[in-house]
Amino acid sequence: MTRGLRVSVHSASDVGRVREGNEDSFYAGSTVFAVADGMGGHQAGEVASRTALEPIAELDGQMFASQQDADESLVEAITEANVAVVAEGDADPELAGMGTTLTAAILRDGRVHLAHVGDSRAYLLRDGESITQLTTDHTLVEQLVRDGRLSRDEAANHPQRSVVTRAIGVERQVQVDSLPPIVLQPGDQILLCSDGLTGPVDDAEIARLLERSDGDAAVQALIDAANDAGGPDNITVVLLRVRASRPAADSPVEPVDAGQATGPLPPSEQQAESATRPEAPATQIRTRTELASGDDWATRMGHLGDEQGVDAKGPSMRRREKSRRGPKVAAVVLGVVLLLGVVAGGGYALLSRAYFVGDLDGEVAIYNGIPQNIAGVPLHWVREGGSGVRTDDLPPFLAERVREGDVTAGSLVEAREIIESYRERVEDAEADEPEPDPTPAPGDTGDDAEDADEAALP
Repeated sequence: MTRGLRVSVHSASDVGRVREGNEDSFYAGSTVFAVADGMGGHQAGEVASRTALEPIAELDGQMFASQQDADESLVEAITEANVAVVAEGDADPELAGMGTTLTAAILRDGRVHLAHVGDSRAYLLRDGESITQLTTDHTLVEQLVRDGRLSRDEAANHPQRSVVTRAIGVERQVQVDSLPPIVLQPGDQILLCSDGLTGPVDDAEIARLLERSDGDAAVQALIDAANDAGGPDNITVVLLRVRASRPAADSPVEPVDAGQATGPLPPSEQQAESATRPEAPATQIRTRTELASGDDWATRMGHLGDEQGVDAKGPSMRRREKSRRGPKVAAVVLGVVLLLGVVAGGGYALLSRAYFVGDLDGEVAIYNGIPQNIAGVPLHWVREGGSGVRTDDLPPFLAERVREGDVTAGSLVEAREIIESYRERVEDAEADEPEPDPTPAPGDTGDDAEDADEAALP
């Protein structure tokens, strides 16, 4: 006998304790949900993330004839999001360099379909204790971990953990990870979130906080935890909670009525029947992110009901071998390619999308690339020097970060703004220094200085 499901939706975002502006967006509809992390400066990143969600939102409430149809439609929407963001950048020079991550989900017939680009994550919490990261971060640090060059502990504090290797709006084509759908069970929780949450808060703590009985309280607890850990970035959370359509009489939580289901599963797949229209209005809110890490869900997902693996392109990507739009500059470097040794030729173009502020002969300068070498080959070069800001004039902790190349920037404009903030800091410090006292010391009439001045005259 098939048991129906209801899904309640809970979502919120917070600016965090460091950021001044929001560059991310999220969408919480009836059957479609997504988180996008903008990059490229406050205005540009905000436009990128908002634009990327528009094709995703168009899928909300649609009926899909099959699992393949749902998968292809989701990947197709992300592909269209890439074309739209590139087009926005082409149309407005002020938006050049923008991009965004995008993690999206569709509910259909008792399953959740997922696809993503970048480092915003999707998690599954099952049985109240087992939390699984479903998505794999597209970051340089993640690739270094997979190649055995970094440990997980090293990756957590790596200065380049914010460098993503894949993003929406950066190239003519985008590679989309499409995950096999997961059969949902009563009690499951699906979490979509920005790395403003996952950077400061580890997976075990996320799982513990998700155990709160009230969904809104759980979302707020996650945001509070990230802020308590410093709130280095904006924090965005979209939480789906799955309940049986006819809960037991002693159930402490009354599920939200999910409305009309899309139809029964085939007899061989009658594990769950999902409700696809929770009583929650579509919500679209801006937010932002930066950190990354994660592990490979594919080796640990066999218990979820379907054969697991990542279709890196997706069916629709194989049909789209060309796109009409050209690449735009953003703070993205294809670390996978670089780590395979392809540094020459195309590697140069890829590195040119990453920026950091470093030291050049004692002065603060802007670099392209990342402050690392591979096989003795430097992966960076000077983009702009001659700032006139001396590294030694900065506070010691900041001077050390500059010398180490730890100050990353999302665009050339952002890097210049960082240097200007350093310049103002140095000037303010110099203005606060007390001027020398012109009053002569006792017994000093100043005659010696006057004699010296006279002797210097012709």
